[in-house]
Amino acid sequence: MFVENTYEPRFYDYNSSGFLSLEVMLQMLEDTALHHTLIAHDTFVSEDAAWVLADWRVEIRNRPKEGQKLHVRTWIHGGSRAVSTRNFLVTDDDGNEFFRACGRYALINRKTMRILRIPEELTAAYEPEEETLFPSDAPRLRAPVKIDFVQPIILRRGDIDYNGHVHNTRYIEFAMEALPEDVYRADAFSAFRIIYSSPVEAGTQPEIRRTATNNGWLFSICVGDRVCTVIQLISSIQN
Repeated sequence: MFVENTYEPRFYDYNSSGFLSLEVMLQMLEDTALHHTLIAHDTFVSEDAAWVLADWRVEIRNRPKEGQKLHVRTWIHGGSRAVSTRNFLVTDDDGNEFFRACGRYALINRKTMRILRIPEELTAAYEPEEETLFPSDAPRLRAPVKIDFVQPIILRRGDIDYNGHVHNTRYIEFAMEALPEDVYRADAFSAFRIIYSSPVEAGTQPEIRRTATNNGWLFSICVGDRVCTVIQLISSIQN
């Protein structure tokens, strides 16, 4: 089953360079995924069970600019019992690609926080497709060992979701805020990835650690010695 939403972002969804922000891009994808959940009549998710994101993989072909209408298409690929793999394709009115993404979701018991096997009937409700945007897996992403920069993250109430955790779209903004000023202003990225290992909870004191790589930047968000999230930003400006 293919599901599509159309968006006309608001002026404050764009940054000072006129580009749609990376966080808003993720918010659009999540909204479309939720729309698919409603169409599939996913009643399995309740007070006892919930979908949680394991990771994001996003490749940007043409960064959306102010005034452009966006069409977001999503579908489930395959039928794994461990994770649900969701594809997203974002285009303009003529079908020209802005960006593509893949999100992997796990099903958890909200009381025990243990991962559940995905029931076959639940996968079938989403009517999986054979088409995939990423025919091969991305290289394994690990937290940086060599650290160039460390900065505390001051959590705000608005960063926290209904589970008492930092909302998953906020992490990319934490990474953007930890960039050097000139890199932040240029906002020139062709891809990014986010790996969610464990949630950052309300009331904790996380910090973000940064290192430069050959093709961009690598970050880890940690609470004490626990690595909660790893983020990779790939620059579109190659040295």
